[in-house]
Amino acid sequence: MKNVKRPRLRKALINGIVFLCLTNAAFGLDPARKISQYVHDRWGEDKGFIGGRIYAICQSVDGYLWIGTERGLVRFDGFNFTLIQRSLADSPPIGPVRGLVTDASGNLWIRLEGPRMLLYHDGKFEDPNARIDLQDIIFTAAASDYEGRIILSGLGDRTFRYESGRLETIASAEQNPGNVISLAATRDQSIWLGTQDNGLFRLSEGHISKVAQELKDSKVNALLPAETGGVWIGTDKGLYLWEGGVLATLNLPSELRRLQILALARDRGANLWIGTNHGIVRITPSGAISLDQLNPKPGLEVTAIFEDLDGGIWFGGARGIERLQNGMFTTYSTSEGLPSSGNGSVYAGPMGRIWFAPLSGGLYWLKKGQVGHITADGLEHDVVYSISGGNGQVCVGREHGGLTVLSEKGDSFTARTYTQADGLAQNSVYTVHRDRDGTIWAGTVNGGLSRLIGGRFTNYSDSNGLPSNAVNSIVEGFDGTTWLATPGGLVSFANGHWTIRTSRDGLPSSMVRTIFEDSRHVLWIATSGGLAYLSSGTIKVPAKLPEALREQILGVAEDGMGSLWFTTPDHVLRVNQERLISGLLSDTDVQSYGIGDGLQEVEGVGRDRTVVADPQGRIWISLKSGLSMANPIVTAENSAPATVRIESISAGGLQLNAQNPIKIPSRIQGITLNYGSTNLSVTERIRFRYKLDGSDQSWSDTVASRQVVYKNLGPGTYLFRIVASNSLGLWNGPETSVPFVIEPAFWQTWWFRMACLAGFCLAILTIYRLRTHQLTKQLTVGFQERLAERTRVAQELHDTLLQGVLSASLQLDVAEDQLPEDSPAKPLLKRVLQLMSTVTEQGRDTLRGLRTTETDNQSLETAFSRLRQEFPLDNKTDFLVIVDSVKRPLRPIIRDEVYRIGREALVNAFMHASANRIEVEVEYASRHLRVLVRDDGIGIDPHVLHSGREGHWGLVGIKERSKRIGANLRLWSRTGSGTEVELTVPGSIAFEKGSNGLIPRWFHWLSRKRLEMPKHDKGKRA
Repeated sequence: MKNVKRPRLRKALINGIVFLCLTNAAFGLDPARKISQYVHDRWGEDKGFIGGRIYAICQSVDGYLWIGTERGLVRFDGFNFTLIQRSLADSPPIGPVRGLVTDASGNLWIRLEGPRMLLYHDGKFEDPNARIDLQDIIFTAAASDYEGRIILSGLGDRTFRYESGRLETIASAEQNPGNVISLAATRDQSIWLGTQDNGLFRLSEGHISKVAQELKDSKVNALLPAETGGVWIGTDKGLYLWEGGVLATLNLPSELRRLQILALARDRGANLWIGTNHGIVRITPSGAISLDQLNPKPGLEVTAIFEDLDGGIWFGGARGIERLQNGMFTTYSTSEGLPSSGNGSVYAGPMGRIWFAPLSGGLYWLKKGQVGHITADGLEHDVVYSISGGNGQVCVGREHGGLTVLSEKGDSFTARTYTQADGLAQNSVYTVHRDRDGTIWAGTVNGGLSRLIGGRFTNYSDSNGLPSNAVNSIVEGFDGTTWLATPGGLVSFANGHWTIRTSRDGLPSSMVRTIFEDSRHVLWIATSGGLAYLSSGTIKVPAKLPEALREQILGVAEDGMGSLWFTTPDHVLRVNQERLISGLLSDTDVQSYGIGDGLQEVEGVGRDRTVVADPQGRIWISLKSGLSMANPIVTAENSAPATVRIESISAGGLQLNAQNPIKIPSRIQGITLNYGSTNLSVTERIRFRYKLDGSDQSWSDTVASRQVVYKNLGPGTYLFRIVASNSLGLWNGPETSVPFVIEPAFWQTWWFRMACLAGFCLAILTIYRLRTHQLTKQLTVGFQERLAERTRVAQELHDTLLQGVLSASLQLDVAEDQLPEDSPAKPLLKRVLQLMSTVTEQGRDTLRGLRTTETDNQSLETAFSRLRQEFPLDNKTDFLVIVDSVKRPLRPIIRDEVYRIGREALVNAFMHASANRIEVEVEYASRHLRVLVRDDGIGIDPHVLHSGREGHWGLVGIKERSKRIGANLRLWSRTGSGTEVELTVPGSIAFEKGSNGLIPRWFHWLSRKRLEMPKHDKGKRA
């Protein structure tokens, strides 16, 4: 025969689909497998499919599978079929769907009966007449070309091409060749039209021409561009290929020549799939034709074929919908040439030959799909328990025939069998192992262990080192140690010595069934009590084992990706080795395989080495249903990444449109998100992880559920992020995200909070002002009382004490005048008169201080500047009075007290500081009055500054006066560094009411004054 060859959510989803397509562009159904080796799923009415006869199948960019049927449009999400009865409000029921096709923009075109068409995009349906004028044309065929443009053909009407929102006529109604029921576009820009009863036509450069006169009256049901540039033609009279301007001669089987060809498709593996009236047919790239799915019974027609994003082939007809897909496993059974379904030990040779031993007996091999049989030395009549090998040899342990060593010579083998007569411990050999140095170990059923070196045996039993004469498994360690699994424990042989480890050494049980050493030099030990491992000389039991690994373990192996494989009586498991040792296994770290992965059943076999890895890292497993092979490396490379699809979002019982910005009212504080995966393969194994930015601190645990509910969310902006693992447990897909906003209630808005803060501050300020007013009033009353008391005391002193002293002074003065000049009493009276004059002057000064000060009509700075005149200073001392800002009127009593405090500080500086410079700074600030007196003199001792000097009351008086008027006093001095006295009085206390203290600080420098007193000679008054 001839060789045959929303915006953000929508963007994330489409990018994910594009990423999926780009990373799997060459992946399709494996052409090396027989159709029976694919995973074959079927859905009929018994499994929820309710569509009836199928006319078309397609997949939209959001991952949904759409099925056009006689009952309407059916959507499949990987779990459930949903019949879409009515797509648009106020529109009639959809009715039968005749065609489905997608364009380059991700639109799904849905061809209905009559002059009706629908578009599906971004999760919504729409009438295409809203975009383009279809003029009530009844379309009979639709297809897309290589650029994703839609080709439409109308009944007795024009042929159109849709691109970028514009409908272009490419063939007029007059050119229409008849009722077009199939379309195809090839890379040479030709459009092929298959008619109901008028054969095949070609549209090129605006002209339509009839091709293939042999098909002039044929019904062309399906067209498919060929990889060679031609076109495949499916008719009621068989399959044809137009190539090079002629119909090619195809050496097709007679069965295929007599069939109606109803549908055509090509997958990414270059397989040609043909839907016929009696089933589906495959032609591989090599030209091999598979007819095993054909059935002569009526009602089995295949009218639609489609390849999904995972590489699966969907097809259907009157009975429902079916799918073929690559499973993890390729299973070989009797239909692939194996002598029986049940198999025992397996050995993977270095040249691609897989050796296996059926449970019923004999020794066989499998290579490139071909099965061979070894008959030497009676092997075809004996049961083989175990197979091992290396360096061109295959070692076989037999039930009755002892140990047979096969040596490969080209395509033939020579056999050498050893029995008890040759020194073997027993003729029933249960396990055999060939070391790297060529040593062969044979463990018998109950006769002990034999070691074969150079044609001579050395035997071991329970009498010379073994805990049991039964040996279940033998392994050579990375360091040359030989390990044995026995019913009495784990045994090792190194440097001529035996070591036995039992339950007393940490094994779950001393009954060891099988052992295996992985590439990390960890020895895995399967006992009747559970799984253990030996690492760095210590036996440990993995923590948190899944329930499946608590079963009896029959076999262990490691694949090319470092994962461990286990078989049990009920499970085939793949486990992450590192996570198993760490005790941190999650759902995605343990994969359990079954019929949906290509196995015919999962029951393991209790023989030695029933799970092995070949040099390519593939896993071969013997099961009671056949021999199965898994290729994790290739499967992982070709596996489709899982993209998450957001199916619905609701809040407060209301459905939200994910394509628009999501804003949730303040009264609703929760959101529910339903999601799924765009992958349709083994959907029950897909897992998810999600995180809500703005709420969650970290990603969630791995979950299988497809809904998440968030409650009690506060107002704010959130971003829901979610990723999925595919059916292999790989997190290799893109992240999907959904932003949303929960709007705040009015009391949660920033302006309400600012208003509350402002109100709170205003209340605090009001309370402060009221309290300040109260304190000011109390101080004013106190000051008035003090002033009245001082006035009364001054009056009393003036009317009594001072008048008495003056009268006595006058009397003494009269007496002194009457004494003669030479009287001895006269000098004494003069001294008394001088003392009384001094007392009188001091009394007057005291009265002036009690009643008022000389600052009554003077500013503080003027009063301070005049103090210079009262004290004799030498000409080395500078005295300055500085006024900072504009003067403000002071309360008289405050002015009096501040003056006295400042005067006392200046007196101390004049009299005791020995300073070169003395300054007074007066600041009339908006919120306070500040007076600073500083000098650069000898300073004050810290103890004196803190406690005062005995018998001196100046500092004490300063502190008492400042406390009485509610001022803040700061004293600073250091011996040899001068002294500072700073008095600060709150403005509410110091200034008269109504004085304006709001002069901006940046204008203070304009009002800064400096009063500098001239230097005077010593003893001279200013």
